[in-house]
Amino acid sequence: MIIKSITLGNYRLYEGKNIIKFKQDDDKPIFLISGENGFGKTTFLHSLIWCLYGRLITEVEAEVRKDIANSGYNSFLRNNLNNNVRAKLDALDDSKKDAIKRRGYSSDNEDLKRITTYYVAIEFEDVVIPSLPCTSLKVVRSYDMVTEKENVDILIDGVRNELTATIGFEVFINDFILNKDIARFFFFDSEQIVALAETNTSTEKRRLCSAYNEVLGVRKYEDLKKNLENVRLRFRKKSSDVASREKLVSMLNKQEELEKQVGDKRQDLSNLESELLQLRSEDESIQLQLMREGNDATSAEIARIEKLIETTKQKDEEYKRQLRQFIDFAPFAITGKLFKETRDQIEYDFKLREAKNDQLSRNLVVSQITSDLMLMFEHSTISSPQKSELILQVQDVLEKYKHDVTDENVLLSVSEQDYEEFLAIYNNLTTTYKSEFEHLAEDYKKNKLVLERNSRRLSNIQSKEKDELIKSIRTQKNQIEKTIAQKDAEIRKMHESIGELSQELATVCKLVSELSKKVSLDDSDAKKDAVAEQLIDELSTFLISLKQEKKYSLERRIKTTLNTLMHKEDFIGKVEVVIDGEDMDINLFSIDGKVINKDSLSKGEQQLYATSILKALVDESGIQFPVFIDSPLQKFDKSHATKIITEFYPQISKQVVLFPLLYKELTAEEYNVMKPLVKATYLIKNDVTHSFFEEVPVKEFIKES
Repeated sequence: MIIKSITLGNYRLYEGKNIIKFKQDDDKPIFLISGENGFGKTTFLHSLIWCLYGRLITEVEAEVRKDIANSGYNSFLRNNLNNNVRAKLDALDDSKKDAIKRRGYSSDNEDLKRITTYYVAIEFEDVVIPSLPCTSLKVVRSYDMVTEKENVDILIDGVRNELTATIGFEVFINDFILNKDIARFFFFDSEQIVALAETNTSTEKRRLCSAYNEVLGVRKYEDLKKNLENVRLRFRKKSSDVASREKLVSMLNKQEELEKQVGDKRQDLSNLESELLQLRSEDESIQLQLMREGNDATSAEIARIEKLIETTKQKDEEYKRQLRQFIDFAPFAITGKLFKETRDQIEYDFKLREAKNDQLSRNLVVSQITSDLMLMFEHSTISSPQKSELILQVQDVLEKYKHDVTDENVLLSVSEQDYEEFLAIYNNLTTTYKSEFEHLAEDYKKNKLVLERNSRRLSNIQSKEKDELIKSIRTQKNQIEKTIAQKDAEIRKMHESIGELSQELATVCKLVSELSKKVSLDDSDAKKDAVAEQLIDELSTFLISLKQEKKYSLERRIKTTLNTLMHKEDFIGKVEVVIDGEDMDINLFSIDGKVINKDSLSKGEQQLYATSILKALVDESGIQFPVFIDSPLQKFDKSHATKIITEFYPQISKQVVLFPLLYKELTAEEYNVMKPLVKATYLIKNDVTHSFFEEVPVKEFIKES
């Protein structure tokens, strides 16, 4: 499927009817459309997504999703009319507008559609629709500003077809042209495609998994399996086993209710994550405003400085307290030799006193023993001469153990506790005091410097914060940061709620499965049920095999493409596709098996990574659809750009439409490399009031200086 032509009528910058045609050439698949900033390149790209998906544009285009989330889809529709045409519409007589609202258009006022309606039309050729031969297909989406109605028309070979009306235009586009889940791989902004390398949120991981299943054809088999399971449930709902049937129906209703709740919660989560991304973007913009006004401090930085000042003040008090203790001992350290002599004297006097006390204690004990022995001899029956002689002998023996106590005076008398404390002080002063004091003094100085530096920094910030403009910006930033914190909390609660509901849903699904086995079926339904069960088992086995096969194939393609496009030979050693339920993530490993943090990749490398995923998915799916790329070479250096031009664009699709900014995103040198692959080139011109397309010869698209 390729695009034959695109028409924009009164859509935003494009006043009147603007047609751009694509003549296919298999050897030259590239078409270039360029214009200066603000001329309508991105508008043109968005118009195509709106034409195909209408209200569902929010599920494809992140930038539009933010706008619609803020103002609503109806406001988005009303803002798409070209301003010049809007002025004519505003000047239209109200009675004519009322007539159109009441009775619609007639031959009398049909010509007013040129100022009341805007539209986008895409005509395809080489279209393949199963069981419906056709050569061309045209999708036209329009919006009437008077009736406020959006309309979609699909023409097959120039005429309306019952098939499109029967299954619904949106379903037809989704099933037969391009599924919305994979559309962003064909319509992408190089700035936004980098976000594919940062699939951190659960919503992004589910979206990537959904695209993976859709692109690789897994979804069709999963839907078929689900349909067969529903068929089996319908058999049971009409079973004659009333009691079991009613229990099953009750559980099915509960399952349906829980699935709806989970779906609603996930949609709310997606909205919250989108709001959070927008808030963070606004926060960054306000921070830039503060920087322009001369105050580059963030709220977090101010809080950090205040916390640091508080901590350093506490340390300052503690250091002062410790220094005071050191200073208390300083006089002893200063006296030096005198302090040592004092220590020697105290030690000598203490030991002398201890010795004197010990001798006094011994003398006292000897005297007590002598007294007790004399008393014993006195009461003994020994004769007097013998007793006197024995007493003299005992006294002589005991006198040997008595000594005279020295009369030497003690100069410094201290208690044992004071003596030990003095020695501890002396030992400290003569060993670690100096190094500890120097360390403490150094720490005190450093802490003082940090305190003074940050106090000056905070004072400077606070003086700037007094400026009314900065104060207003800061207030706005603080409010946004407060809202960001609230959104973060809401997202955490939402994850918890989804987890609880999912757990309950899993329990209910298990009960449904068990009850289904207990419900008896009529004979005819039982045979059909057996066939359905057999098909489900075969599909389950096939799906496991298919997913594994596609997973390994996708891993190989991503690795090959990455190593081909990057000029770091064998930069990627291994690619691992991880699928966990409805979430999908892709891990990169270096040659030595270490995980590569995708956030650490440069923006150019992240774009190469996202581009590799795109190419791998498209190659694996076999889907043939034109690829539209805005800002195609913005993040690439010269070497990467050459590889993208020569090895990526010519192979990604039969039709590749690029929207470069000339001389900035696409230089003359790069264009010369690309030129042999370029079929046609267009410039978006602007005459102040509106934009329009102008085809220029390929040779004249970029003029070399």
